[in-house]
Amino acid sequence: MANNNSLIALLETRLAEQQAQPYAKLKSGLAELQTDFSRQKFFYLFAICPRWFEKLPNRIDSDTQKEWLAHDRFGVLSTWQYPQLARLFILLRVAEIVTPTDYIDHINQLYKTADVNELILLGQSLAFIPHAEQLLERARESARSNIVTVFSSIAHNSNYAKRFFDESGWNQLILKAAFLAVPIWNIAGLKERNNRELATMLRHYVNERQAASRSVPWDLWCCIAWLAESDDEIAYLEQQWHAADHKTQAAIYLALSENPTTQARAEKLLSQASKEITAVLNWSQLAQWPD
Repeated sequence: MANNNSLIALLETRLAEQQAQPYAKLKSGLAELQTDFSRQKFFYLFAICPRWFEKLPNRIDSDTQKEWLAHDRFGVLSTWQYPQLARLFILLRVAEIVTPTDYIDHINQLYKTADVNELILLGQSLAFIPHAEQLLERARESARSNIVTVFSSIAHNSNYAKRFFDESGWNQLILKAAFLAVPIWNIAGLKERNNRELATMLRHYVNERQAASRSVPWDLWCCIAWLAESDDEIAYLEQQWHAADHKTQAAIYLALSENPTTQARAEKLLSQASKEITAVLNWSQLAQWPD
């Protein structure tokens, strides 16, 4: 990923070109911070951005797309509006003004006073700001949130959890995604961070949901089937297969197809798949199927 200096320059150019007047105010405010920093001034600038900058989308044309993607392979910044870009610009500039220790302290305090929209912005910004690994507990708090958009700011379109969550935190993130009924299949690092403890947790979750006659997310089956090895594990998947809807069957089939250690044991199950299921090439394609 490109460095923060080039991202700062990219943001500055976009804000100056598209939102000249509010950017001039912001630039003046940042100059004051540089000469006489205070947390109050920092928080004021962060809070005022939605009033200064128009809520228009950051439209990225084909000429500059490569430059943006150098910083943001998930395309998050292309979905933001100018107030969000301005806030990220502030977070990056403040990191140049204060010490790393003070910076983390300021961001921690910003989290404590943030509203929902600010929590979403801060969660998504962890992929871009320096010293973000020191904000792990804040990310864990967002990953425990029952507010879907706050949870997704960490879980989706970011590799923060993949890079910094320990196994316990990672497993809780995936289980929380199942509870919230949000996509699991596209959480960055899902296959690389998959583990047996998680598979066991998800099996318990499945048992609880099915005992209560409740639905089970189709995409949690990838975590279980990717690690299935024994005859008992294959038998369990086959039992689930026969009771499952078409999309869940496709998920079990696709995950077993991606698990080279079990293909021989799962041959009977795999042979039962319809042509429609065997035609599924990837998880993105399967996600387009109706539930």
